[in-house]
This record gives sequence, structure tokens and C-alpha cells, in this order.
Amino acid sequence: MSGEGVRRRVAQKNRAPIGSNGQQDDHSTDDGSAKLGWAQWIFLSIYFTGVVYGSQFIGGHLPKPWPSSDHGDIRDLSRFSEDRATQHLLTLTSFRPRTVGTDGNDKFSVKYFLKEAEAIRKKASPVNLIEIDHQVVSGSFRLAFLNGFNNVYQNIHNVLVRIGPLHEYSESNRTLLVNCHFDAAIGVDGASDDLSQCVTMLEALTVLAQRAPLKHRVLFLFNGAEESILQASHGFVTQHPWAQDVTAFINLEAAGSGGRDVLFQTGPKHPWLVRAYALVPFPCGNSFGEEIFQSGIIPSDTDFRIFRDHGSIPGVDIAYVENGYVYHTHYDRVEQITPGTLQRSGENLISLIYGIVTSPEFQDLENCVECATDSAVYFDFLGIAFITYSHRSGVIVNCIFVLAAIATIFAELRLELITSGVYTSSLRKAKLLGLGIAAAVTAVIVPVVSVACLAYLVSFVAPMSWYASPHLAFFLYGCPTVGMVFAVHRYFLSGRVMASTPIGLRESIIYHSVGFLWMIVLIVTTSYGLNSAFVPLLFLAGPLPIRVMWLNFQPLTRRDLTAFLTAHMTSVSIPTIFGLYTLLSMLRVFIPIFGRSGSELNPDVALAVLVSFSIACLMSYYGSLVHVTDLKSSSQIAKLFAGITFGTVLLISLTPIGFPYSSPPNGIAPKRLALQHFHREDYDLAGKQVSEDNGLWIVPLDFIGIKPLSGIFNLTGALSADCVGKLYCGLPFIYPIIKLFRHHLVVPVREEPRLPHHPLLVNTGKESITERLTKWTFSAELVDHSNIYISPAAHCRLTGWNLTAAEPMNGPEWNGRPTYFVFLVAGYEAGKTKFDKVFSIELECRSGLLNSSDASSSSSSSSPVAVESVRITVVNHFLAMTSPLLDRVLTQLPSWVAEIHWLNSLQSYVF
Repeated sequence: MSGEGVRRRVAQKNRAPIGSNGQQDDHSTDDGSAKLGWAQWIFLSIYFTGVVYGSQFIGGHLPKPWPSSDHGDIRDLSRFSEDRATQHLLTLTSFRPRTVGTDGNDKFSVKYFLKEAEAIRKKASPVNLIEIDHQVVSGSFRLAFLNGFNNVYQNIHNVLVRIGPLHEYSESNRTLLVNCHFDAAIGVDGASDDLSQCVTMLEALTVLAQRAPLKHRVLFLFNGAEESILQASHGFVTQHPWAQDVTAFINLEAAGSGGRDVLFQTGPKHPWLVRAYALVPFPCGNSFGEEIFQSGIIPSDTDFRIFRDHGSIPGVDIAYVENGYVYHTHYDRVEQITPGTLQRSGENLISLIYGIVTSPEFQDLENCVECATDSAVYFDFLGIAFITYSHRSGVIVNCIFVLAAIATIFAELRLELITSGVYTSSLRKAKLLGLGIAAAVTAVIVPVVSVACLAYLVSFVAPMSWYASPHLAFFLYGCPTVGMVFAVHRYFLSGRVMASTPIGLRESIIYHSVGFLWMIVLIVTTSYGLNSAFVPLLFLAGPLPIRVMWLNFQPLTRRDLTAFLTAHMTSVSIPTIFGLYTLLSMLRVFIPIFGRSGSELNPDVALAVLVSFSIACLMSYYGSLVHVTDLKSSSQIAKLFAGITFGTVLLISLTPIGFPYSSPPNGIAPKRLALQHFHREDYDLAGKQVSEDNGLWIVPLDFIGIKPLSGIFNLTGALSADCVGKLYCGLPFIYPIIKLFRHHLVVPVREEPRLPHHPLLVNTGKESITERLTKWTFSAELVDHSNIYISPAAHCRLTGWNLTAAEPMNGPEWNGRPTYFVFLVAGYEAGKTKFDKVFSIELECRSGLLNSSDASSSSSSSSPVAVESVRITVVNHFLAMTSPLLDRVLTQLPSWVAEIHWLNSLQSYVF
């Protein structure tokens, strides 16, 4: 700024403040600026409330289903119809249960998709070629997910429908894969997860069959085994001949009951896929959410992993996330899916198919250098605008704004120091800047730490009180954050250096210190290659330019309350609106997840950190306003929020409002519970049965545990699992989640579950390969869902097996010994209820120690004592069966419990 401009701003600083009547304001400060009071903060509160409700209303918009009562013709097959898709959904959900191995999944659902695909082919335009295939596949793979997972499957079903131009018009064999899964989790209808996406694909296929052909093929994969941990997609991508032509994929999933379909994973690399997605009618998603999901914080995974890791195919992952309370519960029914959901996802899907298939990158992927070397930054703003750019472009933009911020911040602070009319020494200037940065940092750290401590204490008296009433999260953890931000800035304001500084200068120092911190965050996230660096970019690039323009071109702004607030709110409007929109989106995802995240994570502390950190960041720029608020008002506001917090804690502790669960008609926020009635046998080295018992295994899937149900279950004799003496606690885990659920109970019962058979394990042979290496062969009787746990003795090492083609993946250690968890699934086979599994393992044991067979042949007292070489447990899961005991328990459960239950047989052997 020129010297004349500086003199003009100094002169304007020294003028009398502008009040409503042109007279001296009673709240004038030492530099002549007016102060904020209750009225202005109430206005800001109204503004925040409006942003919250406005973002939910705008962002949650769903299109009108087509056809509806007032427009459209359902006979028009060239346009996506939610009505037709819903009819498919109603039929498919009637096939229950739909786990792998059941008639409902492997027989009736498969026949339905094949029949509908054939009907579509008959009605298709003659210029389109439609090919249909039914794949029945077996295979195995290891998965670096959960606690070491070796996955074995046989007779898994896939229905494949490929549409494209007639061969004489085809330009290449390039294929776009679109995937869903029609199997359901244990004991649920799975209307949303994932039949909703399958019927969307079926209807999209109908539409494409009526239109002019695309230049390339589109392959619709209706896979029948995702819930059994991604098996069907693995069978397709590794064994089906059509998989060799797949160039890119779209994976469609669900973790809620509809609403908006959200892009939450892309790539790896290949930013052109996001550019194609940006052109759909209703884009939604951001790369910040993608990095959260891929960090492993969310206990879930999708077929995206298989196509990426085993097929080396780039793609996008899209899912419903609204109302995650119904996910994997009996509430996942058709009536829970919001009208307009299928219409939105269908229109998006068809648009995305066209966008990908017609893109230049899809047609010439081999020569696309950017595709394999760059990734995409993307985010939507209230669902209205979708912004995307390459990571490389993002780095350049970030660096430009960092340099611009450095120049702007220090130039503005220097100018503020000059125009303040206060002559300060270099030491005083350094102290002011240091105090400003310290205040900005402390206003984040202190609230987050304090609120996390509060949440830890609350978890003892009213855990998860916000689960059924998410708004309580603001009163419990948001209000104290706001109050602490006020208190922190009041504390720094009371210091001698700050107190003796004109409030206009103080406000500017705090404001620009916050900008400086966001600049540091932007530098760090950019240097680590995070695509989520766009978040600090918004907090840096949005406020500073507007602030500079206001103060340079309207210097009287600071002296007029209305103008000053307008300038301030305008400058931070973009990060405020985006931040609140993103926070609400995260809460809609994470709060339901906390109901199934296991016993090891304290959800109150986790939610408190999420809410407090987010609000502290959102308030970062607003902290400067505390320095231009009169002391009495700022003190009262801090006390008000403290009072609200204290009152909320009392309310949830002493009244039913703090009860975390609910059921219709009061909303859906269920307590998740797994109940398993099992029969257990243990055998020693000599093959003799040493114990036999029956039990009811009660596994609460959330942090609160069994306490809310203690008055319902007869817990007489209930025991904690023996995780030291027994492999995998001697319990029938279906998935290797032993680290997530440590707080569960086993109730000994007399009633034995009525099972068709037990998973008998027989050692059928032993072959010495070398002096130390021995090959053991076993035979076991298994059912459609079974497990084998293996743990070599401390002096032995598992060197190989034939259970999986890949090298065995070990799980958590048990008493210093490695463990191996094998999951075996078999699809429907007519007239077959059990499957004989022959497998072998190779053990290398240290010399000088005898295995059980050697020892049993020796009768001499001087012979070495037989020692254990390996322990093996075999588990059969009868997912579609119940027992009189379970039936009695289920009738006693309150309506707010969402349970899954089945029977087990478990035998443990020592060899």
C-alpha cells in the first residue's frame, strides 16, 4: 500500500467511532472501535443454526421418483424408473435367508437375476449384444483385514450380464465392470445392503438395452458372496475369462438405508474417473472421507479392495450411508429406503457409465501417463457443486496459496501495527505475534483435551447417551468446546501485553495467527501427499483475500459493528459452511458405527474428540471476535455454555433421556447383540475326549456391553471366556475379530443345540519329509460356514498348507504361539448339507522333541514324554438354525435390541 494509503488509514483510525446516532458509543475501546455484545453473538448463533439446517435440507435433496402419479409412463423402458426397481426389490427381499449356502441366495436369487436378464435381452434393441453367464467358482485368498484372515470358498455363485455393440461395430474389448452383491448378512433382509444397488443395476441394464449402443462393453456383475468377506468378486476377477477385458469398475455398496449415494473411494490413482463422476446429476463425496475410510478407522470393507488388489483395476466405490442404524440389522427392509433414493442412484449410475466409457482415458488407457501417476482431489459443496482437480495441480495450488498467505499475513500485520497508532518495539511485536499464535493453538488443544476428559467421565454414568439422540452430542461436547474457546481467549486477553494493546490490533493479530496455523497445516498435509489438504486450503484461501479486500477498501469497517461483522462473516463463510456440512456428514456416518465398533473403543471419548476438534477448528477465526467483545458479555457467554453442559450431564444421568437405544415408533437406534448356542468338545493327545459342554455365548457389539440386559438374561454361572487356556478363547468366532470384542460372556447351559452333525476331525496320515519337517493330513466334516483354527506349538513352525494357494497369514499370538484363522464357505449344492474337507499342513519342529504319534508307540518309561505339536479347532456354524433355548431368550429381549443368532458346534484337538 502507498504511503498516502497508510496515512489515510491512520487518519481514519483516529476518527470518532460510528454509532447508530453518530454519537460516541458507550462501548468504544481504547482505539475508538465498538465492541460486540450479546446481540451480535445471538445473531451469530442464529447464523450457525441456519447453516446447520440449511446444509441438511439442501444436501439431502432427492429427486422425484419416476414415473410418479403426475408424470411419466412406466412402459417407457428408455428411462430409469424407481417404480420398476422397487418391484424387483420387493421380490428379491422375499427370498430369505440370503446367506451363502441357502436356497434364498444361491438358488432363488440366482434364478431371478438370470430370468430378468433374459427378459431384458429379449426386449433389447437389435443393435445391442447382450451376453449372460452364470459362474460357479471356488478359490482362496488371504486378506490383510481384521486379525489375519485366510479365506476359502467353493460353489460361490455369480450372475454376469455383458452389454455392448454387435461385434461388427465394436471398437475394442474394453469393458467397464459394474458390481453389486445380492447376498445378505446373517439374519437380515438386506434390502439396502446391497439389493438396492443390485436392482438399480438391473434397471440401468434395462435402460441401456433400449438405447443406442455404446462403443465399449459394460459388464454387470451380480455377485452372490460379499458378506462372506469378498469371495464372489475374488472368484470373478481371478478366474472368469471376461475379467481380462475389464478396464475400470464401479462398485456399488450400502451402509445405511438409502438417501444420497456417496463416492468414498477412488483409484488407485486415475483422476479421470473422478472427473467422469463429477458430471453425474447428483455428485457427492470428498477425498477427506476417502482417506478416513482407507485408514482402517471404519470397521468395514468392500469389493473395491478385491478389484484393486487382485485385479489391478482402477475404479470408484459408491455407497449409501444415511441412517446407518439399520445396517446389518432386521430393520434393513424396503420400507426404510427413502423415496427418491433409487431414482437418484440410477440416474447417477447411467450418467457415470456413459461418462467413463466415452472418456478419452478409457479408450486409450495404456498411453495415459497421468492415469497411473496422479490421483484426484475432490469434494462437494452442499451437494450443489462438485470440485475436482488432480493431486499434482493441488500441490501447485497449495504452494501458491502458502506463498500468498505468507506475504499477505505479514504485510497485513505490519500494516496493522503501523496504523494502530501505537509505537511498539521489535520485542513487543514478537511477543504480540507469539501470544497470538499461542492463543490460536491453545484454543484448539485445551478444549479438545478438556472435553475428552469430560467424555471419559460421562462414559461411566451415561455412556452413549447421544446414540439415539445425536443432537445431545452438541450439548455434551460442542457447548463446552465453545465455552472453553471463550475462556482461553479471555485468559490471553488478561495478560499485560495483550491487555495494553488496542483491541483492533489484538483482533487482527489473532485472526492472522489463525491463518498462519492453517498455512502450517496446509504445508504439512501437502508434504505428506494427502488429498485432504484441500480442507486447510479452504480455511486459508477463503478468509484471507476477503479480509484484505474489506480492510483495504473499506477501512471504516472495523469501527461499525454491522459492517465489521458482515466483513468477518463473509470472509469465513466458505470454511464455516463447508466445515459444518462436513461435520454433520461425519456424524451421520460415525454415530451409528459406534453401535457396532466393539468393546475396546470408548465411543464417548472418540465422539468428543471428533466434535470438539471440529468445532474448535470451525471457531478458530471466530476466536478473534472474543477480543472485540466486552468483558462482561464474553464471561457470561462462557458461563452459559458451561451451564448448558452441566445441565445436560445431569439430565442424561438422572433421567431416561440418557438411555442410548430406541425402536419404532421412537426412531431406530438399536443395541446390537450376537447370540450363539454352542456345543463344545475337547480332545487330548491320545484322542480321548476330556471335556464336553454347552453354552450360550452373548456378544454385545458396542462399548456398553451386557449391562442394559442384565435383568433379562439369567447370568447364573456366567463366565468370562478362557482366552489363556483355549485357542481363540474356545469360542466359535465366525470372523477373526477377537481383538475387537473382548468383553463378552459365556453362560453354561444344560441344553445341547440340536445339530445335524459335529465337525469331526480325523488325522488321516503323517509323512516325514525331513528329520524336522512333517506333513500332516486331516479330514473334517464341514457345513456351508465353518472355521479351522490352527496353532503350532512353541517349538514348531507352520511352513505350508494346501488350504489356500497363498502363503498362510498368521493372526494374533496365543500364549507366545502363532495362530492361523481359516474361514471356509460353501455355496448351495443340491441335497448336500455337509462337505468333507481334506487338508494338509506342514510342520517343522525342533529335533529332540517327539510328536504325539511317536510317543504313543513307546511304552518304555525312559522314553521321552510326548509333547504337543499343533492344536486345531474346527467350528461349524448353522446360520439358519435356532434352538428352544435361543427362542426363549429372544422372546425376552426388548424391542430396542437388534440381534443375530445361530447354532455352533466346536471341537478342539491336540496332535
